[in-house]
Amino acid sequence: MTSREKQQGVAEAARARAELYDTLSQLKDRLNYAQRIDDAVGDAKERIAEQKRRNPLGFAAGVAAAAAFAGLAVWGVATAVAKRLQ
Repeated sequence: MTSREKQQGVAEAARARAELYDTLSQLKDRLNYAQRIDDAVGDAKERIAEQKRRNPLGFAAGVAAAAAFAGLAVWGVATAVAKRLQ
């Protein structure tokens, strides 16, 4: 094996290693669900803060509507449970 062939082999191994590390990095990013959830929550917080800053009245109306919907849902479930227990 000549010196040139050794250098080519070393260069190919380095490229293969770099590809492997790149693939592993991509897999780590895709399979790290905890980090993906944290990122999504952070993005949602930023969007909510931006919406609140741009349109405070609309934001307040949205919060009130969401609270009313949640209250109605809880009331409906509680009523259904109470009827089944009687």
